[in-house]
Amino acid sequence: MIKILHLIYDHIKNPWVGGGAAIRCYEIYKRLSRKAYNIKVICGNYPSASEYTINNNFLYQFIGSTKNYPMSVFSYAIATAKLIKKYYKEYDIIIEDFAPWNPIFTYRLQNNIPVVLQLHQKEEINIFKRYFIFGTPFYFIEKFYPKKFRNIIVISKTFKKKFGVQSKIIPNGIEESYFNQKVYTNGEYCLFMGRIDFYHKGLDILIEAIKKSNFPLYIMGKGKNLQKLSNLAKQNKNIKYLGFTEGKDKINIIKKSRFLILPSRYEGQPLTIIEAAAIGKPVIVSDIPELKYVVDNNFGISFKCGDAEDLKKKIEYLWDNKHLIEKLGKKGREYAKHFTWDKIANEYEKYLMSLLYNNSNL
Repeated sequence: MIKILHLIYDHIKNPWVGGGAAIRCYEIYKRLSRKAYNIKVICGNYPSASEYTINNNFLYQFIGSTKNYPMSVFSYAIATAKLIKKYYKEYDIIIEDFAPWNPIFTYRLQNNIPVVLQLHQKEEINIFKRYFIFGTPFYFIEKFYPKKFRNIIVISKTFKKKFGVQSKIIPNGIEESYFNQKVYTNGEYCLFMGRIDFYHKGLDILIEAIKKSNFPLYIMGKGKNLQKLSNLAKQNKNIKYLGFTEGKDKINIIKKSRFLILPSRYEGQPLTIIEAAAIGKPVIVSDIPELKYVVDNNFGISFKCGDAEDLKKKIEYLWDNKHLIEKLGKKGREYAKHFTWDKIANEYEKYLMSLLYNNSNL
């Protein structure tokens, strides 16, 4: 049985993050664990986290402090780096999910064992916008750390170009159940799904645009700015916060929306876009390079990043344009069919096996 060790701070239940990378990890290994693999995923600790197993041979373990998000992130990096140095020989391959806040330095092991770095997004200058001068070390870690690795997975062509490293593109996916839904074009509200992080996801821009346009906005997700969002929702009758929702409830909320809005300042490859597209919902996105594929594949429109007035105009334009909503929705369903977790897991497995057996297909 092949033993895989995956290092990722995030986890699907992590109250501070709980993003797409965590979902990707869970969905891929849930499938691989049904085969001849023994998988351990080490995540950062958080309140209520507890070690558990899926399919008997897929283990989640949590390391670090539960005191608060910064303490959890840094303690995870330190503890995990120490742990793998001692126990790496027990595994056949190691995968590190990269974030500049918690590098594990697994590249030091790549002469002894196949090591893969997985890249989900690149923050670049946004690091300084969020953390000012204190972001300097993280900026340089993001710039130079990936170049230390021989084997790298990226989630899109955009990030292959942004990081400037030789890499394998393996995108994100969705469950097949999203394609079994009847398409409704007359939705009742605008919808935001994702991490509740005002700067990253551009929620401040979205809320300002909604205040100006007076359309109903439903927000679904979790994250570090939840209290801020709750306070704003109480002050504005057009904004409704739904909490964190999964499964059939999530699908029903998407079905009843008119379109999805993702006003991010920077991004990876959001699962929410593919989920909405699979149910035939158009998407309004900011015009950042990472989300350009939405417009290029004709299942959404874009607005000028950071411009609440332009977003307001695009919401008003799409809201009453039933013909365009139907057209973009059909294109979205066609696009999303290429991205199911079964396909992604198979592609991921083939890549790992190529490294194990020295048959790289980069």
